[in-house]
Amino acid sequence: MKKLLLLTVFTIYTYSYAQNKGIVYYGHIESPGKGGPNGLDFNSYLIFDQNQSYYVSAKDSLENESNIENQKKKKAEGEIKQIYLGKHTLEQGKQVYYDRAKDSLWWNKKYSNEIYGKEKRVAIEWKIDPETKKIGNLLCNKATGHFRGRDYTVWFTKEIPVPFGPWKLQGLPGLILEAYDTKKELYIYFKSLEYPSKNVSVPKIKPINQGTPTNWVSIDEYKMILEKLIEKNKNKAILLGKEHGVTIKAAGMNDISTEIF
Repeated sequence: MKKLLLLTVFTIYTYSYAQNKGIVYYGHIESPGKGGPNGLDFNSYLIFDQNQSYYVSAKDSLENESNIENQKKKKAEGEIKQIYLGKHTLEQGKQVYYDRAKDSLWWNKKYSNEIYGKEKRVAIEWKIDPETKKIGNLLCNKATGHFRGRDYTVWFTKEIPVPFGPWKLQGLPGLILEAYDTKKELYIYFKSLEYPSKNVSVPKIKPINQGTPTNWVSIDEYKMILEKLIEKNKNKAILLGKEHGVTIKAAGMNDISTEIF
């Protein structure tokens, strides 16, 4: 009888655990300083269980190179011409890992060098709106909140009761399926969902060398790195403008960073 009881409890626990595991696929458009969702459209996904989540975008293996090149061509020929130089994806992608028990996030960024950061989760003061809509087959509630210099609108579903979302957007009583700031300079939209899923596990940050980063920068250190980069690029832009006899507007924090602090 004891064996039967233990087996039953284990079965219930296993089923409950599997119920809270899943993967959601998004489109991710990041367009700092462009006044709307005018950047390149990347594939992304969020893997989660009840304790942690892992979000990744701009990853080599998620993208078709010809699709990215076609996007660049259309942006260059559009009414507002945009020129993209260099590579815009990473082998391991842009990652954000969140651990609920430690209430902390780990992430990576790529500028001239790759940066690995760690920070305590910012508790966004979400205001839940009575407005609802369907995304896929799921009923979603609207919520608004302020995070690092931008006001965000998100749509989350209580039908999947985990407090996770794409990028660093967290803390609602349901999974976030869509998110955007006022100008949609960050616009993340739903594509598909696998839930519940028994065949996923939540990975942690993976650097290019497959090791474990040891030099995690704080969010304040990251901000200083970004400010120095902006100043360096500003001086380059001024010199380039003088060479060609034109005035070039130097980029500011909102022009190169989703986190405008």
